[in-house]
Amino acid sequence: MASKLKAVIFDWDLTLWNSWDIHVWLMGKTADDLGLPRPKKDQIAREYSRPFLQHLAWFFGDDQSLFLDTYIGFYREAVGNMAGLYPGVAETLKELKRHGLKLGIFSDKRQLFGVTELEQTGVGHLFDLVSFLEDGRPYKPDPQGLKQVMDVMEVSPLETLYVGDTRHDIECAQRAGTRSAAALWGTVDRERVLAQDPDYSWDRAESILTSLGIDGQQAGGRA
Repeated sequence: MASKLKAVIFDWDLTLWNSWDIHVWLMGKTADDLGLPRPKKDQIAREYSRPFLQHLAWFFGDDQSLFLDTYIGFYREAVGNMAGLYPGVAETLKELKRHGLKLGIFSDKRQLFGVTELEQTGVGHLFDLVSFLEDGRPYKPDPQGLKQVMDVMEVSPLETLYVGDTRHDIECAQRAGTRSAAALWGTVDRERVLAQDPDYSWDRAESILTSLGIDGQQAGGRA
């Protein structure tokens, strides 16, 4: 595969960006502010694959005016200290880029949040294209957005690998015709991600390089 590969496109949350601990903290703070019971971590994980606003509404009710400003207010106070790239991600991205691969981000995270987070990582310049969620684009696993990203990057599905942490990411890649890879270092849904049968699955970001043969080892499958 490595000889045909031209682009690696990544999901953002729980793939490159570790937002899990801050999200659990934010859910607790929001519940406290609203006078509601704090959601348990396993409950948050079970509902995490829902679109963001639906995820919050599952715990806090349908009236966004009651919870959204509270969540976002706490988020803005804490994001600079409580979230960041996973270990090995920055180095892996740099090595992929050094070997001539195009890099992209295709995420269902809202544009406002995603751009702000990417700016604080210092790796934004490594990406040829970044696509966070804007109004009108369908959520994954609909492949429309991923196909548009590949079109703009001028790569075909057979030349592309899509890396994500959820079963929706893997299904999206499969429906778009790309190779798929599970970022198990960040997933909160390991069993269902693996049940989707990704082409690759990795417990460490650095294993991407091994599987693609970039570190001088033989390209392989699951690592």
